[in-house]
Amino acid sequence: MTAELPESSIPDEAWEEFQRESEGPARLSAPKEPSARARMVAERLRREDEEAARQQGRVRRLGKRGRAQVRAEPEAWRAWPDRQRQARRRRGRGVLWVVVAVVLVLLVMNPVRALAWLV
Repeated sequence: MTAELPESSIPDEAWEEFQRESEGPARLSAPKEPSARARMVAERLRREDEEAARQQGRVRRLGKRGRAQVRAEPEAWRAWPDRQRQARRRRGRGVLWVVVAVVLVLLVMNPVRALAWLV
């Protein structure tokens, strides 16, 4: 018992041409759906933002203008513990290298006078 399909009034060539013509522009203009991973990350970030807003005593409101949204700051697991201290060290090393470079230039230009000044 097989059901027979009714005969189409549109010829197969016309149908194939219609499919080819309608497929191209529609596929190019259709929005691309985000991947499952992208949706999971977006949901996790949204939850973290809401939690940060709750911890600061604010409620995150969508669509309200003029109010800054609260963004969750990620844990700085790669950050240095004290950046100011390291900046001072880096600056100190830079000054030391400049002094060493000046001494070397003086030694190259006039070694006798530079050594007499150092001793």
